[in-house]
Amino acid sequence: MLLGAYQLLYSGVAPHAAIFETVNVVNDLHKDWAKGLVNAILREVDRQKGTLKKQAHYSHPSWLVKKIKNNHPDHFDQIFANNNIQAPMSIRVHPDYNLEDYQRKLSLLNINTRQIDIAPQALVLEEAVSVFKLPEFDQGACYVQDCSAQLAAHLLNPQVNELILDACSAPGGKSTHLSELAPESKIIALDSDAERLTRVQQNIDRLGNKNITLARGNAQTQDWWDGKLFDKILLDAPCSATGVIRRHPDIKLLRKPKDITALVALQKGILENLWGMLKPGGVLLYATCSILKSENEEQIAQFLDIHENANEIKIDLDWGINTLFGKQKLPDQEFDGFFYAKLKKNSVQ
Repeated sequence: MLLGAYQLLYSGVAPHAAIFETVNVVNDLHKDWAKGLVNAILREVDRQKGTLKKQAHYSHPSWLVKKIKNNHPDHFDQIFANNNIQAPMSIRVHPDYNLEDYQRKLSLLNINTRQIDIAPQALVLEEAVSVFKLPEFDQGACYVQDCSAQLAAHLLNPQVNELILDACSAPGGKSTHLSELAPESKIIALDSDAERLTRVQQNIDRLGNKNITLARGNAQTQDWWDGKLFDKILLDAPCSATGVIRRHPDIKLLRKPKDITALVALQKGILENLWGMLKPGGVLLYATCSILKSENEEQIAQFLDIHENANEIKIDLDWGINTLFGKQKLPDQEFDGFFYAKLKKNSVQ
């Protein structure tokens, strides 16, 4: 019926042919009892074609439409529109390469790009290409990474000699970016999945990072930890991925309301666990690729409410939406949906 309705609304197939052939499929499925039902529904779709095509269709499950409208009453049209288009391809150019020079190299290959003010190493491609067409990709010239994800390392602001944890690090985009910005820091890239850690190592090898150590373990536990407190922690928390639906459209079919509840609990557990590994005076950057408040500002609000030794560091930059706590970037032409909150652990008095 959905295929028949699509033909009636959007294809050039004659209505009588679309209805006739769809009803015939019912015969092929040996469900003769449904012939009258399918025929009646499709004829009604055809009669109301004009009205149906004028209605807003968000191509999201109804529970998610309601939640996004509730969370973002002023921006839901933007969110749905961007969730239903192809995501842009963005790259992070290694700081050893001059951004303008690399952009010119791409242009000579008819790969047109544009720079992004708030992501100083980013280039957004007008059209996606194979990574093997990117100059010196194998030598670590660039890394494919959305502009929103490129904000994380700059927000954490790694410094010389700092001990930094990248929790839930695979496939290593943020770990390698931290390494590029502070090659004399010490970075621990943590992930629970051995296969995903292999991908992290492959990216480290290609990009030539020298200060990243892999650790296999669960961010909810401390059995992998040597007890040394971290100066900074990046928690790219497991989430609903509702900010990157255009990259993973199956999320609209697979994600269920109960999943959000489970993810919020998981995020809370990880945040609580990692907070104990942070030095007094240290900074934790909480990040998700979600646009849902329960995973983002509400999660941080609850954490701050029960931790007297935690203060928010306001992200006072000219991008995104200021929320109760943290900052929300919604999906748009160049950015995926991302949330960031920066927390500082009070020093011991």
